[in-house]
Amino acid sequence: SWRLPGRDRKNPPPMSVAATANQDTKKLFKRVKLRGKKKLDWAIFKIDKKTKEIVPDLTSEDEKEKKGIDGLVKNLNDLQPRYAVFDYEFKTKDGRLTSKLYFIGFTPENANQVDRVVYAQALKPFRDSLHGIFPASFSEKNEILKQFGGTPEPEDDEDEDEDFD
Repeated sequence: SWRLPGRDRKNPPPMSVAATANQDTKKLFKRVKLRGKKKLDWAIFKIDKKTKEIVPDLTSEDEKEKKGIDGLVKNLNDLQPRYAVFDYEFKTKDGRLTSKLYFIGFTPENANQVDRVVYAQALKPFRDSLHGIFPASFSEKNEILKQFGGTPEPEDDEDEDEDFD
């Protein structure tokens, strides 16, 4: 019988089961969505590699220095995909203060390929389980800051060829 190299009954291909949100994740989403004293500006979620559940990573309560979208972006890692929920407050053309709740899928271009696939598989089911959100996907932090009026991070000049004259 034909088999893929390195694969046999003792070493089956990895299962592709989309991660699901746990109860803490659902409670945290409600805290970002609702109004009041316990409201959060944003929350970041990750997939637990052991349990395959979407779990809370960080919230606006954890960030003491930067507020709003700047705080959220500061806490995203350039090597790891994450999901975030952000309550974007802004003024309408007629001057009223309003807000929209955004679900952000962040997948940096230099993230591990396996992580990229795992997060991509879980994205739609997780996003669809959250009600009243506007979806957005980004691969760079500065794209997020530009979209929501944050302070852009300085560009890295690591790609410059100045060492090779």
